[in-house]
Amino acid sequence: MLRRPLNPYLAALVSAVVLIGTLALAIEQRAAILRDGREILLKTEPVDPRDLMRGDYVRLGYTDLSSIDETLVTGPWPDRDTTIPVWLTLAPGEDGAFVARSASFSRPETVAAEEVVLKSLPVRVTVAQPSGGLNAIGRLEFGIERYYVPEGEGLEIEKAQNQGRTTVAVRISPDGAPQIARLMIDGETLYEEPLY
Repeated sequence: MLRRPLNPYLAALVSAVVLIGTLALAIEQRAAILRDGREILLKTEPVDPRDLMRGDYVRLGYTDLSSIDETLVTGPWPDRDTTIPVWLTLAPGEDGAFVARSASFSRPETVAAEEVVLKSLPVRVTVAQPSGGLNAIGRLEFGIERYYVPEGEGLEIEKAQNQGRTTVAVRISPDGAPQIARLMIDGETLYEEPLY
């Protein structure tokens, strides 16, 4: 039986449709979080960004979130050293910025109405051995640690960040995935992310 070769134009068209569909899906997932996610405010802390190849950006660390106290962990620790996401339950602090109330290695089943759940990227977790030692969690990252800005404007934001005047409005999806919605200095919006 003879097989007819696949038409190269049809193959190119199918490839293009698959690539465009994949790109559109990624864009829509981000836009859905920005459009429909719950918005919270997070305080930032200075982190030194030095990457000349990628343009101007501000490196963001999050006060009380990037580095957490192991005593916040509720529920069981993993049985052995591993790399897994950490789920933070956040609640508004006295100044309106959200802070970590608890942490766990699985999604909390219930949270209060004013709370929100934020999922970290996988992080190294060290478990204490019976012979001694301490449980430890590495520095948490959430995929929102870098914010690109127009050329020449990063220094102003870094100065404000060093003075503790920078906050970020973050939208969080129901599954705990965050996206930066706005970057603010002294409560005033400096940059706002478009949906698309």
